[in-house]
Amino acid sequence: MNDTFYNNYKTLKEKFDYNYKGYNLKYLVPGYLNFVFDGITPTFRDTLKSLYHSQKSIDLRQVIQTESSTIITLLINRIDYRRLTDATSNYYKNSTVIDLSSLPTVKFSILNIYFWIFLFKSVRITFTRSIGGSFIFKLTIVGILVKIFNQIQLLEKAKLSDQITRYICFNSSYKEESVLSQYFNKRNIETITLQHGIFCNFKKLIPFDYINFENIQAQKILAWGKATTDFFQDKNEDTSRIITFGNPKYKNIRIDKIHQTFKHCLVLLGRGLYIDTNNKLLETINQYNILNKNNIIFYIKKHPFLLDEDHRQYANASQNIIFLGREHSVEDILKSSLVDFSISVNTTAYYESLVLGKPCLRWTEAENEEFYGMDDKFTSLEEFSEKIEALKIADQNKLLTEVQDVIRYIFNPEL
Repeated sequence: MNDTFYNNYKTLKEKFDYNYKGYNLKYLVPGYLNFVFDGITPTFRDTLKSLYHSQKSIDLRQVIQTESSTIITLLINRIDYRRLTDATSNYYKNSTVIDLSSLPTVKFSILNIYFWIFLFKSVRITFTRSIGGSFIFKLTIVGILVKIFNQIQLLEKAKLSDQITRYICFNSSYKEESVLSQYFNKRNIETITLQHGIFCNFKKLIPFDYINFENIQAQKILAWGKATTDFFQDKNEDTSRIITFGNPKYKNIRIDKIHQTFKHCLVLLGRGLYIDTNNKLLETINQYNILNKNNIIFYIKKHPFLLDEDHRQYANASQNIIFLGREHSVEDILKSSLVDFSISVNTTAYYESLVLGKPCLRWTEAENEEFYGMDDKFTSLEEFSEKIEALKIADQNKLLTEVQDVIRYIFNPEL
């Protein structure tokens, strides 16, 4: 496995072991270091953007001044993310869900004395700690640090609502939510982060998502199933932090039947990291329909982080390969009668398909995440055909039991 970029990240992160007003920078910087995981050197334009954004922030004061006992936040406004936080809110009385991206922006004046204090601190930390990289790289880091200092100052000067007793965030490892987690930790207010993906090992490389495990700032983790506890235990991490709760969106779902028709398929493509293997999968299903008289309609759902032009060349209505728009959520499609099975590429939507009674075959030609699951992996046209035919004639009761066992372990222990 190539872990070069991850090791670079770990080394860099340790350089920011610096405490300011009770906040440790090395746990607040990681959310901004995706370019280190990608092995990308910041351009001059990137540096200018970093310095520009350092002088403005989401108005985090509105979070800590909310008159509710439980505050739940999310930073990225995606339909599936919002549904997870909304579903969580149903289990906590007097809770408010706040989309941080919808809050107004606060600007910090360069005429303010704190601008110069934070700029000096950031330059000193960056240029005296042997972080490596070019001058442009270091200036990009300076911009990140100034932004974080400004956010800390903004929170520390504001008055905290005396109603708040619990803070739940979508991801305590990432940007503003890591700052808010440390803010509430300082004040002995319970902090919880939501599990929003599968904790797993990697085969080829460690992606940026791994910070969601190794940089958790909340005191507790609202986890989906026993698999999460087992993973933490395997990594010698403290399992007492884990609340095994189940996926809030699917806690009330009961699986009573597994579809075995295989006529309409939702294809769940992987993010940008997996563009090449996505292309190979699309070529495989195209060949399948050529050989089988288009007897399956394939609906293609691109990962939200893919660009509009990615994979566009494979759209072919005459071959029953139809791309769906961003306005259609994976959950809505799987719950509808539009599809009766799915194919996934390195995505936790694999489990969402299973929990809704729809088999999911996993394309593993370039498998990176090691997901626990059924005997449903394929890497070729021949294997795809074999898996479909085997599932068509599988014993329904046995198939149902296998799916329930997977979902109970990963997704919903109360199933």
